[in-house]
Amino acid sequence: MKNIFRNANGEVNTQIVVAVIGAAATLLTALIAGGFGLIQFQASRAQPLPTATDVPQLVVEIDGPTEVPLNEESYFTILSETAVRAEWTIPGFGSDDINPFRLADRIFVEPTDAERLGESFTLVVTVYDADGNRAAARHRFQVVENQSP
Repeated sequence: MKNIFRNANGEVNTQIVVAVIGAAATLLTALIAGGFGLIQFQASRAQPLPTATDVPQLVVEIDGPTEVPLNEESYFTILSETAVRAEWTIPGFGSDDINPFRLADRIFVEPTDAERLGESFTLVVTVYDADGNRAAARHRFQVVENQSP
């Protein structure tokens, strides 16, 4: 068998040795780069973390005056996009349950007791969604003198 690392005189053939070393280094570099490439490929294929679905949050708003004239109906609008039921209360005036609740509803107060002029009251609304979650809002108003003739 012929030894390719030695020439005919038995001396080490440096050209062959350099070529083998270069080929081995090239092969090792390719293996390392391929390994890192596979790692990067697997990382890019990783599934993103699951995110919560876009479920609308249960929120309630109250739109109405901050001053309510004596002997006059004053209206308050209750707004909620996802509520199916609402409860409201105004201590000293009343309370009620709105079932089913559909996007918006109106309630009114009509203060008739002149001794309550200047008093402040708070409308409290609690809404519920189909899953039983709840949200609440408050709206403060004051009874004032009726300015209409």
